[in-house]
Amino acid sequence: MNITDGFLVNAESMNILFSMVMGLIAGVIIAAGYILANSGRKYSKNFVITVMLLPVIMAIIIPFIATDLKKTLSLAGVFALVRFRSIPGDSKDILYTFFAAAAGLVIGLNSYFLGFVLVVLVSILYILLTRFWKVENKQILKITIPEDMNYKDVFTDIFEKYLVKYGVKNVKTSNMGTLFTISYWVQPKDDCDIKVFIDELRTRNGNLNIILENPDDQLVPVL
Repeated sequence: MNITDGFLVNAESMNILFSMVMGLIAGVIIAAGYILANSGRKYSKNFVITVMLLPVIMAIIIPFIATDLKKTLSLAGVFALVRFRSIPGDSKDILYTFFAAAAGLVIGLNSYFLGFVLVVLVSILYILLTRFWKVENKQILKITIPEDMNYKDVFTDIFEKYLVKYGVKNVKTSNMGTLFTISYWVQPKDDCDIKVFIDELRTRNGNLNIILENPDDQLVPVL
């Protein structure tokens, strides 16, 4: 095979280039939907770039592996090199990543109509659900206290001052039984100053560990 053959533009190459363009358009729509759904909220610019370009990458890969089992297994091996770690964040972002990959896959198989139906339909549903389906902003509060402190009502006045709802999730001992760690489900008030809230808790628990975290841990791919 002549090396220059790889630079020839044939019908197959033109079809793949067209799929890439369609994948880019789909990626722009997907990214725009994500930005619109999260308008007024914090979101990662890197994540937006990822979902914008992922359909393009999938659209160019799929034609090369669709009819070759060995190449498909090779691609699976590459994805096996990607490990996942948990970081605090929103679990629906990983769903959006799979959505972008699925759109690129469908477009890469030349099913442009179905691909764009998928892109438009899921984007609209995502925007509507994210913007208009209001859910309780529950978080997990972990407070460490000495073993001789009765945790039952010790923080009640502070909780009622800063929280809409709260409840004990679990209690466990630590440091050879000399400390207790109480985990609460909490819903802060809209005007709650988290720093002031934690500072008041610290004065009550003897300045021991206090952790306030989002219960939604997402899996993020890291090379």
